Amino acid sequence: MNKIQKIENHLKKSSYSEHILNSIKAVLANFPIGSGIASLMSDYIPSQRELRLIEFTENIARDLSELQNEINENYLKSDEYAFIFEKCFKGAVENYQKEKIMAFRAILINSLTDFEITQTEKEYYLNLVDNLSILHIQILSFIAFPKKYLELNGLDESIVSGGFKSFFPKVIPNANVEIIKLAFKDLHSYGFTNTDSGIFSAVTASSGWDLLGDRVSPNGRNFINFISLN
Repeated sequence: MNKIQKIENHLKKSSYSEHILNSIKAVLANFPIGSGIASLMSDYIPSQRELRLIEFTENIARDLSELQNEINENYLKSDEYAFIFEKCFKGAVENYQKEKIMAFRAILINSLTDFEITQTEKEYYLNLVDNLSILHIQILSFIAFPKKYLELNGLDESIVSGGFKSFFPKVIPNANVEIIKLAFKDLHSYGFTNTDSGIFSAVTASSGWDLLGDRVSPNGRNFINFISLN
């Protein structure tokens, strides 16, 4: 049994998780609408988690096959990589957002190639992916690679016009501008951006694409590169 299969089996056969689920379903059975939620927990959630795991495993296998000549085989067999491996697989199962799943996939692959970051930095970035919201990742992805972000999300480049307060809600339509500003402030506090949320209310001579410039700090660039695949 290879390492991937061992991780899959470990994640699928967690007796502790099964006990928790059964306890919750027993409580829900006492309420009128509880049976519907219990059904969701029994059928939909496990099946979706399993599907994510299967797809994630297949993608990782394909990535490793394509990059086999660039892989650091000694690091592949290390305890340090085993830690990253397990954390990424758990993250892929527990998160449904495509951006987070892609980030865990990228971390698994980029950790094996000649990325010039230390093990401590790898684990720090991995922990950040776990703890940052999808909004944080979307904002940083956009300001780091704006054209690529728009293309991947099927958005036209023409929406980047006016000030930050004008175009950011179009770039990320599922969050209002005040929430976006708070997330932007968080990224600045992490040292990932060169600009704080004041840019949303600042009066500037520039607008649209000229406003984007180089808003990502070197540390932010390292982070977004590490959690992205070319």
